[in-house]
Amino acid sequence: MKILKRILLALLVIIVVIAAVIYFWMRSTAPDYSGKLHLSGLQKKTVVTYDAYGVPHIQAQNAHDAYYAFGFVHAQDRLFQMVMIRRVVQGRLAEILGKNMVKTDEYLRVLSLNQIAKRSAERFMKEADEPVKQEVEDYVDGINAFIKNGHLPIEFTLMGFKPEPFTVQDVFGIVTYISLTFTCALHEDPLYYRIYEKYGNAYLKDLDADSTTVSGNGNASKNAILADLLEKVKGIQSLVPIPIWEGSNNWVISKEHSKSGKVLLANDTHIKYSQPSVWYEADIRYPGFHIYGYHLAGVPFALVGHTDHYAWGLTIFPFDNMDLYAEQQNPDNPNQYRHDSSWLNYTTKKEIIKVKGGKDVPFTIRYTIHGPLLNSVMSGITLKKNVPVSLWWAPMHLKTTSMEALYQINHASDLESFQKGVSLIDIVGLNVVYGDTDDNIAWWGAGRIPVHPAGINPRLILNGASGKADITGFYPFDKNPQSVNPPDGILNTSNNAPPPVDGIVYPGYYFHGYRAARVKKLLLSKPKWSLKEMEKIQLDVHSDRDLRLTNLILNNLGNYKGDPKIVSALQNWDGNYDTASTGAVIYTQLLYFVLRDAMQDEVGTKDFRKLMESYMFRGSIEHLLTDKNSVWWDNVNTKAKETRSDIFIKAFSETSVALKQNMGTDMKTWKWGRVHQLTNEHLIGKKKPFDKYFNVGPFPMSGANEVIDKESFVYNEHGVYPVLAGPALRFLIDFADVDHALSVIPTGQSGNVFSPHYADQAHLFVNGKYRTQITLLKEIKKGEMLTLLPEKTKN
Repeated sequence: MKILKRILLALLVIIVVIAAVIYFWMRSTAPDYSGKLHLSGLQKKTVVTYDAYGVPHIQAQNAHDAYYAFGFVHAQDRLFQMVMIRRVVQGRLAEILGKNMVKTDEYLRVLSLNQIAKRSAERFMKEADEPVKQEVEDYVDGINAFIKNGHLPIEFTLMGFKPEPFTVQDVFGIVTYISLTFTCALHEDPLYYRIYEKYGNAYLKDLDADSTTVSGNGNASKNAILADLLEKVKGIQSLVPIPIWEGSNNWVISKEHSKSGKVLLANDTHIKYSQPSVWYEADIRYPGFHIYGYHLAGVPFALVGHTDHYAWGLTIFPFDNMDLYAEQQNPDNPNQYRHDSSWLNYTTKKEIIKVKGGKDVPFTIRYTIHGPLLNSVMSGITLKKNVPVSLWWAPMHLKTTSMEALYQINHASDLESFQKGVSLIDIVGLNVVYGDTDDNIAWWGAGRIPVHPAGINPRLILNGASGKADITGFYPFDKNPQSVNPPDGILNTSNNAPPPVDGIVYPGYYFHGYRAARVKKLLLSKPKWSLKEMEKIQLDVHSDRDLRLTNLILNNLGNYKGDPKIVSALQNWDGNYDTASTGAVIYTQLLYFVLRDAMQDEVGTKDFRKLMESYMFRGSIEHLLTDKNSVWWDNVNTKAKETRSDIFIKAFSETSVALKQNMGTDMKTWKWGRVHQLTNEHLIGKKKPFDKYFNVGPFPMSGANEVIDKESFVYNEHGVYPVLAGPALRFLIDFADVDHALSVIPTGQSGNVFSPHYADQAHLFVNGKYRTQITLLKEIKKGEMLTLLPEKTKN
C-alpha cells in the first residue's frame, strides 16, 4: 500500500512539474514590455514606454531607430497576423493547412497578388526617394530582429511552422491584399442575375435595381462573377484577421461648429470583427517628427492618425476598379486569343503548390493583355461555351505609389503637402477627411479612377476581342471628387456616392445613404459641438428608416389585431437599437418574416438566405416595402393574388409565434442585447476548447444594420443575430487639445493570448467608452519601459 501511495505521489509530482513547465513555457511566449534588449540593427538607445493599454510610445534619436524599433514591437504583438496575411498573398496556405487549401491557393495565385507586390517593390526600390525607402527597410529589419531574437507566439507551435524573414516585397504584398479586401466590398450578388433570368426586370425594379445592373455576356453578369470572387475572399477572412472593409463613417467640422473654437474630426472604420483587432496604435517620435497613428499589420506607416498639427480619417470610396472581359478563343489554336484584329498568345505562368502531408500540385495561370483568366477558379459561374473570361484590376496595371503616399501623409507639414500624399493613393479608393490646427478642413475621394471609352457600360462583361472596350487610362487627381474648406463647414462620408465631377458619375458599389444622412442630420441639429458630444454621434443606434417601416406595417394590418402586448411594444418603439430594447427584437424578427413571405416563393430557400446577406439588398428594403403594388407580394405558388397587407398580417402572426417559442412568453426578457452579441473569433479559437482561451466575447451589443454604429448581422428566422462587422476603431480629436484625442479598438493591442493587452479594451468598446490617446509621456501613470540598445552597448 505504501508503494502504491508513493507511486501515485510520484505521478502527481510529475504531472504538476510537467504542467508547471508547460505553463511557464507558454508564459514565456508573451511579449516583453519591460527590461533591456540588445539588437544589432540599432544605432542608438531607443526607449519604448508602454501605457496602461499597451500602446508603444517610441522615443528614438533618429528615423532609422524609430522605425526599426516600431517593426520590432509591432511584430512582438502581431507577428502571427503579419505572417498569415503574407501566406495569403503568396498563395501558400496549403503548405501549413493541408490539401483543403489547394483551391484557395490556386485562386490567390490567379489574382497575382505576389506578382503585383514584386513588381511594385522593384519599382519602389529603384525610384522612391531615399528617406521613404530607408524607413520601410528599417521597419522590415525590426520585424526580422524580433523573429530572430524574440519569443514567437504560441500559434506557430500549435500550427507547426516557423516564420520566414520579411522583405520589402512582403510589405507591398500586404498593401496589395488590403486593396483587394477594400475593392471587393461589392454589394451585388449572383442571385440578382438569377432573379432577372427567371422572372424579368419587373422583379428587379422593386429591389431598386434593373437589368442594366445584372445582365451581361452569355449566361452570367460581371457582378455575378465578381460576387463569386468576393465569396472566395470572404472565405479567406476566417484565416486572416484583416478581413474585408464593410463600411465606415468619417466627418470633420469647422471651428464655426465647434464649442472649443477649433476643428473637430471623427472616424470609425467598419470591418469584420476578428481577433486580434485589425488596427494597432503606436506613438512614434524622433527629433523633428511625431505621429500617433493606427497601423495595419506589416505596414510601417499609419493609415489613420494625427500629428501635433493635423489629423485624418478614412472610409472606403468604392468606385469600380475591376472589369471583366469575355475573350475570343482561337478555334484553331488553344494557346491564342483575339484582340484588336490580331491573334495573340496567352502568357502562361507555371506554379507549384506545396501541400502539408501531400504531394505538390502543379498549376498553370494564363494571362491576356487584360489580366488573368478566371475560368479555372470560378465555381458556379457559366458563360457561353468555351468563352474565356479575364479580370482587369487596377493594381495589376499600376506600379503602386501607395508607400510614398503613406509616407507623405505621415510626414506632411500643411494641407498642401498632405494633399500631395493623398494624390499618390492609387490602388484603392479612399475617402480621406482632414483637419488641422490652422482651421482647415478637407475631403478627397482618393484613388486612380479608370477611364472607360464612351458608350461602354462597365456594369457588364466587356468585349475583350475588339479592343474598343479597353480601359484608356485613369482620370487625373484633380478630377477626383474633393472639397476644401466648404462654406457650410461640414464634410462627412459613409461610403455613399459622391457628387458628379464635370457631369461624370463615377460607377461604383456605393452604400445607400442612410448613415451619411443620419450623421449630417445630427451635425445640423445644433449649432456647436464638443468632442464629448460627438461620441454620441459615433454611438448613435437610431434608424429613421426602420421606424418608418414599423409604422408602415402597423398601419397596413387591416382588421388584424394580433397580440396586443406585442403590438403595443412595437408602437412604442423609438427606433433605437440599444441593448435593452424590446421593440428592436420584435421589429427585426417581423422584418425577416415580411421579406421571407414576400420573396422566398420566387427565389427559393438557398437564394433567400443569400439575399439576407446582400448589402445591396439591405439598402433596397425600404424601396420594396413602400411599393404596395410590387410583384413580390403575390405568392407564385398559390392561385390567389396576395397583397402587401396579406403578407404583413401573415408575418406578424409568425413573429408572435416565433418570439414566444425562441424567447419565452415573458416579454421583459425580450432584449436586443440578448439576441445581438459580439464574439471576436481567433483562427485557433475556431476549435474547442481553444475558443475559451483565444476568442474574446460574447458581449451584448447595441447597434444594427443601417445605423451609424453599424453592428451588422444577417436577418434570420431563429431570432438570434451574431454581430459580424462593426467599428474596428473609434477615433475623435479636437484641435484645441491634440494631446488628448479619444480612441478605442474592439479587443486590445496585442494578438498574443498571454499578453495583458490581448483584450483589455473589449469592455470599453462594447459599453461605448473611450480611452485617451496619450501623447504627453509625463501623463503615463501605469506604464512599462522597454529599453532597446545597440548590440555593442553593454550598459
